[in-house]
Amino acid sequence: MDTQRQIRFGELIRSIISDCLLKEDFYNDDINSSSITVSFVKMSKDLKIANVYFMPLGGLNKEIVLQNLKDKKYIFQKFLSQAKLQSKFTPRLFFYLDDTFDEAQKIEKLLLNKKVLRDIKE
Repeated sequence: MDTQRQIRFGELIRSIISDCLLKEDFYNDDINSSSITVSFVKMSKDLKIANVYFMPLGGLNKEIVLQNLKDKKYIFQKFLSQAKLQSKFTPRLFFYLDDTFDEAQKIEKLLLNKKVLRDIKE
């Protein structure tokens, strides 16, 4: 279970990264920054590592966007270092695809199965 401090710091970093996606120019056509959703940021206990979970709009080109964000990580690090984080250090960023949307769709599909619907009604 995350502490209040981890959650608060994660939300702050999420908003800073979202601002960076909107304001920064990545000089790359594969990164359409307006179509990337930053779902959540999970912080380590010591707040030195930030795991950033994101999903491109519509789930298109997930792997390409993931690789490009990893390659351009230094832009986000610079943006974080310029922000007033009120912390001794700037956390290291790691980007991951957010698969909760896919999992929710998979569960919904399973629940709409005829056999499952029959079991639920009985």
